[in-house]
Amino acid sequence: MKFLSLMFLLICVAAYNRPHPAVPWHSTKNWRIYKLQNFNRVFGIPADSLQYLENKPLNDDSMHIFLSDAKELPSTNPAWMGCYLTSYETSDGKIRKAVISHYGGFFYCQPENAYFEVSSDVQQDWLNYLSSSYMSIHQHLIK
Repeated sequence: MKFLSLMFLLICVAAYNRPHPAVPWHSTKNWRIYKLQNFNRVFGIPADSLQYLENKPLNDDSMHIFLSDAKELPSTNPAWMGCYLTSYETSDGKIRKAVISHYGGFFYCQPENAYFEVSSDVQQDWLNYLSSSYMSIHQHLIK
């Protein structure tokens, strides 16, 4: 019995630690950025509730360029210093959340339970684009 319990545990650990399949960023669409930066709420809000938040569409082509060389990071939790809440639609029509760091070019995708990082070549443009898109939500509300 102990042997079976140990085997079950090893199988569970192996399944949990298996590499994630590459996310086909090029086939994502309908990217949006939301007016929400509270760290706990960003991670806690379910994807099906995003429709109730103020948001702005992001340019899909721009996001595809930024994400074209994104790599999965090791399973460590990087230091967060603020974040943007974004979402995208997969090729099968599912809405997914991506939480993007204000710094460092990394982001977290909840369905994959994985961290990714954009290429250092595009990090500053990526951060500038997200910042200006987020700020435009506020400017739109002021008018």
